[in-house]
Amino acid sequence: MKPSARGSGVAVDPSRIREARAAAGLSLAQLAGDKVSRTFIHLVEHGRARPSPKVLELIARRTGRPIDYFLSAAAPQAQFEDDLATELMHVANHVKRLVTATRLSRLEREAMTMIEVSLHQGAALTRLIQSKRRR
Repeated sequence: MKPSARGSGVAVDPSRIREARAAAGLSLAQLAGDKVSRTFIHLVEHGRARPSPKVLELIARRTGRPIDYFLSAAAPQAQFEDDLATELMHVANHVKRLVTATRLSRLEREAMTMIEVSLHQGAALTRLIQSKRRR
């Protein structure tokens, strides 16, 4: 089974994948077995990838939980906000790596650091808005 790209696949609740794995006493490698990579399971558990229906079936079988247990109850808007916050964090990390890997003037470095901080703040604000809507 080949892992799906983030955004495709089945929308699951990442915390439920992690909880079910821990409750079953399985490591990432044990849950993945020889069908998928443990890295992919890690990405699913952190909401950065979505499993295909076959991979979700594998997870359910190995953890002893029904497939419905893992399905995300998040509304489409909430999923969009999760994706946006995650993407903002990824871009902030790319900016940080660019600053450390590139020879920049002091002014350029300060400007890029401001961009990085703004992206982190945007991600935090997105998550705050989402948490307020869930209440």
